Amino acid sequence: MLPKLETERLIIRQYEESDLPEYHKMMSNRQNMYYLDDIVTNTLEESRESLKNAIEVNKNNQARRFCITLKEDKNNKLIGSVGYEIYAETPIGKIAGPMGWFIMPEFHNKGYITEAAKKVLEFAFLQDNCVRVETGCYKDNAPTQKVMAKVGFRKEAEKLQSQWHDGQMKDRLEFAINKNEYMLMFDDDNFHDFWINSLLPQYKFEGSYDFLCESECADAFFVAKSCAGQSRGFTGETEQWFCDWLKGEEGGVKDVDATDCTVLVHRTDGKITGISCTCIYAHGNEKGAVVWVRMIAVIPEFQGRGIARNLLMQTLQYGVERGAKRAFLAVDLANKNAVKLYENAGFIRK
Repeated sequence: MLPKLETERLIIRQYEESDLPEYHKMMSNRQNMYYLDDIVTNTLEESRESLKNAIEVNKNNQARRFCITLKEDKNNKLIGSVGYEIYAETPIGKIAGPMGWFIMPEFHNKGYITEAAKKVLEFAFLQDNCVRVETGCYKDNAPTQKVMAKVGFRKEAEKLQSQWHDGQMKDRLEFAINKNEYMLMFDDDNFHDFWINSLLPQYKFEGSYDFLCESECADAFFVAKSCAGQSRGFTGETEQWFCDWLKGEEGGVKDVDATDCTVLVHRTDGKITGISCTCIYAHGNEKGAVVWVRMIAVIPEFQGRGIARNLLMQTLQYGVERGAKRAFLAVDLANKNAVKLYENAGFIRK
């Protein structure tokens, strides 16, 4: 089941059978669907079958087809469509495409498609584990090219007279965006501060402390790199960064005169599958020292097993045992799983 996505003006949801009247109106409008004549419907029955297919491919995990509705519309009526197909699975994530969109004529030139496409692209990279999204259009389709540019796609190819359309061979443009490119569109402004201002005397966790050795910094790098993109702007830290952190020589810890710099690890069958970078700072502050949860990362295939929570409990207890009275971390609000983890542990956004 697809999640419901929301923007400032839109609700982007999965299709329902009750969408048929508006769906038929949209899909049978030949003028509006000029560049998508291969999916135009001619009858209500054809539209019914097309809608049924859109619902089925979502259920079968073959595609992510959303319909667009206005928040202000209490009847939640469909005004457009946006989505993508899943055509390949790789060891590091999905390859999606083509991504496409269309909207009813009365809603043209209001920015709705750009708003919807941005949100679905965010979903693709931050929630659906896509590593690449592709799309394309005819060269004479200028409005679609403008949307592609606004949401971050780059042109990869121009295929001359490559496709038959409207009685002639037309040039076609191919666009794509990779996850690392998408993440570079964001910066530290996406991260928000969360605090615990009164640490409990005891945080329960399974097992015992296990610390990263300097010789294992390459393993920590692998864990961090595997989580690149789960928060906007996060691309993972380098092996040297971890070495510097353990020595207390990383720039961030030096800036705040931090002590007790370490990396707690979780191992699965001897392999490091989760890490938590932490240190203690603000010694002598009247409000008490702070344990900084700099980073928690778990290899994606091991996520959902409670490893991150266990590492967080260890980190907070590590701080308590070294005199910390408060805890601090920064998290991207789009990383909903991380936000939920931290809030459940008592962190409050400031």
